[in-house]
Amino acid sequence: MAILDQSGNVMEFNAACRELMGKDIAGCKGYSYEYLTTQLGSKIEGELLSPRGTAFRHLSNDRDLKLSVDDFDVSVSQCRYHSQKFGSITLQILEIPCIDTESGQCIGSTLNIEILKMERQGIFYQSLKKRWTHEIMWEVYATSYDRILLELPFYQEVVGRHCTAMRSEEIERVLDIGAGTGNVAIPLIKQGKQVTTVDIGRAMLGKLYSKLNGFPANNLKIVEDTAERLPHLEDNSFDGVTALLAFFDMNDPLAALQEAERLLKPGGIMVVTEPKKCFDVDQLMAKAEELLREKGILDSLAEDWQRIQIVAPIVNQTIQDIQSSQTSSESRSSWHAEVILDYLRDRGFVNLSIKDSHYGNCATLIGRKLD
Repeated sequence: MAILDQSGNVMEFNAACRELMGKDIAGCKGYSYEYLTTQLGSKIEGELLSPRGTAFRHLSNDRDLKLSVDDFDVSVSQCRYHSQKFGSITLQILEIPCIDTESGQCIGSTLNIEILKMERQGIFYQSLKKRWTHEIMWEVYATSYDRILLELPFYQEVVGRHCTAMRSEEIERVLDIGAGTGNVAIPLIKQGKQVTTVDIGRAMLGKLYSKLNGFPANNLKIVEDTAERLPHLEDNSFDGVTALLAFFDMNDPLAALQEAERLLKPGGIMVVTEPKKCFDVDQLMAKAEELLREKGILDSLAEDWQRIQIVAPIVNQTIQDIQSSQTSSESRSSWHAEVILDYLRDRGFVNLSIKDSHYGNCATLIGRKLD
């Protein structure tokens, strides 16, 4: 499913659509339907949007055009989408206009996308189940994310490392990848930085939004999308890039790291914290529980801790999967902090450092992009 607003801009893709089209639709939210079709290019054959539908009629006329309810109709179109992952797919799109019940005016359209035929259907359903589980996981996790993590010294230490790495007055514009609830972004804004945050998790970003009271709006830009492809951000446009436990959770972490490198100015600073090859979730959870008990707050945070315990095995499986499989962009046997260090070294980053965190389960890497 996709949703267009009354101006023909793409406002939403559901999980099935994001899994189906992946990076092909990255960067399209908030932009016009015409831009979406341009991004899809030759991967789409046929009519993604019916010329007989309400949205197409609206797009073909003045954007301020007021159509009455009598002008609206349900339309159907078909197209073929070529996916690198799932093969050739025949799609049927049912467009339903969205009507404001008070004014009777069109406020957008819902595109219900049905799969009629798919070359690798079994793989798609497995991937969709995994994505759905993943998104629900972070919805559950977001509720307790700050209440637990901000009580843990090892997490606070890493947040401090990222903020300290961005402290120089020469660093004005910062890209925060996988910003989550804003635990790095908010302190950076307080330092006077101009911060662009990127995160696909709506629940996480909802927590970030709740912290913004009193902050200058022009010091923060929020991008609700994957960091694996950021076409609207210009090359060499940031003085610093920070990513705290973000890459491991992406479908294509190497693509996201390459985007981060593209966006970082020559001479700019990159700071990344990621799980190490030896990551042990059981040890980390035991340490966290011990710390909460020592502080005398484990009982008061019992419900939050239970949520964390539910999510932890899924996070651990995500890390194991990405450490044991190849990324889609390049033939690498695994993904962990040590791999990122090798990548940055190969790309000519200088002043590289690596320091353990999370009781040796993760590591923070800091480096400067070669001038």
